[in-house]
This record gives sequence, structure tokens and C-alpha cells, in this order.
Amino acid sequence: KKNLRLLWSIFLLAFWGIVLLGCRLYWMGNKPPNFSNSDNPAADCPCFLTRTLTFFFLPAMNVWLLLCPDMLSFDWSMDALPLLRSLADWRNVNTVAFYISLLALTYFGLLHYPTKTKESNGKTNHVANGKSTNGHTDYENTALYSNSMHVNGTNGTVKHCSSSLPTTENLVVFSISLMAVPFLPATNLFFYVGFVVAERVLYIPSMGFCLLVAVGTRSLFVRLRRKSSRNLVVACSASLVLLFGIKTVLRNRDWQNEEMLYKSGISVNPAKAWGNLGNVLKNQGQVAEAEQAYRNALYYRRNMADMLYNLGLLLQENSRFSEALHYYKLAIGSRPTLASAYLNTGIVLMNQGRLDEAKRTFVTCAEISDENLKDPHAHKSSVTSCLYNLGKLLHEQGLQEEAISVYKEAMQKMPRQFAPQSLYNMMGEAYTRLNKLTEAEH
Repeated sequence: KKNLRLLWSIFLLAFWGIVLLGCRLYWMGNKPPNFSNSDNPAADCPCFLTRTLTFFFLPAMNVWLLLCPDMLSFDWSMDALPLLRSLADWRNVNTVAFYISLLALTYFGLLHYPTKTKESNGKTNHVANGKSTNGHTDYENTALYSNSMHVNGTNGTVKHCSSSLPTTENLVVFSISLMAVPFLPATNLFFYVGFVVAERVLYIPSMGFCLLVAVGTRSLFVRLRRKSSRNLVVACSASLVLLFGIKTVLRNRDWQNEEMLYKSGISVNPAKAWGNLGNVLKNQGQVAEAEQAYRNALYYRRNMADMLYNLGLLLQENSRFSEALHYYKLAIGSRPTLASAYLNTGIVLMNQGRLDEAKRTFVTCAEISDENLKDPHAHKSSVTSCLYNLGKLLHEQGLQEEAISVYKEAMQKMPRQFAPQSLYNMMGEAYTRLNKLTEAEH
């Protein structure tokens, strides 16, 4: 009964979070987003035991990132966090220790202690006529918690009013709530999310974590009687702030630019880090270094369609068409819905004079469904470009009616951001060849 107000506040916090998630789901069309298996390998794993063990381990892993952020990464997808596939995995010990500690803290926070003294609640003993109720004055606690004093003018008695500090138990419950409730949507327990670990979801829980550390330090400081012990607590707290401050400064250096950030993630997620680093090096004109970075990424994960496509694009831009075609086909084999790979495959085949193969490639690309794709707008743009090149190919072969039909299909499928002037121009050319000048002029 004494914790009803606190529990009611926690309930309101949770309820408002559910309302926000409901609105988010409504704005997304009442269906969750689709993620690739590389974003969240645990969710895509068919083994129930593996999924369960991994998902129960993830909160413990996130708490460890708060406790000891020695290894941070901009991306934890793919194989950055190996799945827990059996009960014999030693990481299950961390899971058990985490949940036991969480339950113990929650039990302590909800349990009301009928304390004899009030120092555990952050309050000093009441002093009357210059003497404490137990026969001596506790000067340390009186100095530690500066309660307001009122002097009675008639007899000179001094009364200490209760401190406004909340009880330790209530602070513990509030801290745990601030850690747990905002983190719940990221646990994969209610619905799958597009990541296994993401440091950004710890921003709000870290406030509860810091508050919990402060509460623990305060309680320890109050309970220790020896001055040397209290000085040790202060020294440890100062060291903690100093060490985490140094870590923050060092981590900020990794975020100075993209190249340094991706290099810092190689030790955690080498496939993704090398791939992103390759994109940066390519934009800087370092072609040889970018190619090597792409190949390093494929060394760790051979079936990355985006990386195969990027390597093929780099080779195509450097006129290494046969090698580019090889990697485009590997990318299509890894992800049959990658329209941009079909587009560039068809362009390379056209340049090599293999027109029939190019036609079949463009037609196959146009037939790919745009449902359940990660980036439907980019997909539609690539499909429209495929139809444009197919129509241009038919136009050059003298098949004007078929070319116009393909252009019209492209006009129907093109997204809003697609610039249609080339389509209109080629359609006008085809109408001119057919001597339909009014349509061509339009």
C-alpha cells in the first residue's frame, strides 16, 4: 500500500509507451517493418532454443555495455554477436546473474523496511535540546544531509525537519523502471526489431543506470563509519567519472569522420565495417584501397549482395566489365530481388554486344515484385531504369511499337523521385519514327 503511488507512476509510464508504439504501428500501416536476416540473425534462426537463449542474453549484454563499454561499434548486425546455440554456452551464466540481480534489486525496492533509524532513508536523527534521541549526536549524518533547522525562541530547542530526499527503496524502483521500460521495445520479446544490439537504445536507460550507481554510492557512503572507508568511496567514484570521461573523449575521436568510425568497428563487425569503409575510400578516389576493402568484407561474409554489387560497380567504372559481370551475377544469386544488379548486368551485356541476354535481364528485372523490400523506392527507380534501357534497345532495333509499350510501362512504375525527361524524350523519338508527330510533339 505504501508503494501504490510509485507503482501507479510506473504504470502510467508503461501505458504511455504502449500508446506511442500503437501510434507508430498505425502510421506504418498496421504491420511491422521487414528486416533482412543479417540485421537480426537471432529472429531469423529456426531453432527455438537458440532464439530463446539469445534474446534472454541480450539485456545482459546491454547492461554490460553500460558497466564496461570497452568494445563499442556503430553496427552489431550479422555475426558481430554470435548466437547462443546451447545451454553449455558460458554466456548463459551472465544471463542468469543478470536476472537474479534484477529480481533482487526489484525485491529490495518494493520491500519496505521498518528501520529504527532513518539514515537509510537519507534522513538524520531528530535532535531536541542539543541531544539526539539515542543519547548522542550523530554529527556525520547531520553534516551529510543538510536538513533545514528551526529554532524555538522560547526554550532555544533546535528541531531538524525531515529531508526532502526520496527513500533509497523508491529510488531503486524508479531507476530500474527508467532502465527497463524504455528498453522493452528493443528486447525482441513482443516483436522482432531490426537489430540484435544497438547502443542508441541505451540513451534513456543509461539515465536510470547512472541514477542507480549514484544511489548505491550514497547508501554505501552513509553506512560506512570510518573516515578512511568513506574517502575510498569518494576516490573510487572520482576515478569512475575520470575513466568514463576519458573513454568518452577517445570514443568521440572515432566519430570525427566516417573513415575513422568504420575503422573502429572492424574488430567488432569486420564485414560491415570493411564494406562501409570501401564506400568511403571509393568516394575519396582511392580505387585500389576501396577494392581491397570490399574484398576484405567478402572474406568475412561471402553472401553480402550489397557488397558484391558495390565491388561490381567499382570494377565496371574502371572498365573491367567481365569481372564486374561476375560479381553482379553473384549479387543476384545472393539476393534475387536486387534490381540495381539486374540493371547494371544488362548495361554491361549491351556494351559487350550480347543484346538478347540484356533483353532477358531487363525483362526479369521488370517482373520483380516490390513487396517486402527494404528500400522499395530505390527498387522502383532501378526497375524504371531497366524498362528505359529495354525500350531504348528495342528502339535501336527498329521495334518502335514495342519500345513505346515498354516506355508506358516504365511511366506507370516510376516512383515520384524519378526524373522522367529521358523517358518522354525517347517516347517522342519512337513516335517520330512512326510518323506520329502529334504524339511526338506532346
